[in-house]
Amino acid sequence: MTEQRSKTFDCVQGMRQIRDRLSEEIGDRSYEELVRWLRSHGYSDPFLQRLAERAAQHSASGGPKQAAPERQSR
Repeated sequence: MTEQRSKTFDCVQGMRQIRDRLSEEIGDRSYEELVRWLRSHGYSDPFLQRLAERAAQHSASGGPKQAAPERQSR
C-alpha cells in the first residue's frame, strides 16, 4: 500500500524560489515605489484583479487605514 513516488514538483521549494525572487526585486524600494509597483501589476486571475481595483479605489477615496480584524480560531 505504501508506494514510493518521486515528486515532479516540490511546492515548498517553488514557493521559496518565488518569495526569494520577489524579495530581490522589491527589497530596496520605498513605500511609494512599492505602491506604484503594486498598482501597475496586472493579475491573470480575474478575482485578484477586481480585488486589487477595489483596494485601489478604497485607498484613493481615503478609506480607513486600520488593520483588518483578527480571525478567531475555532
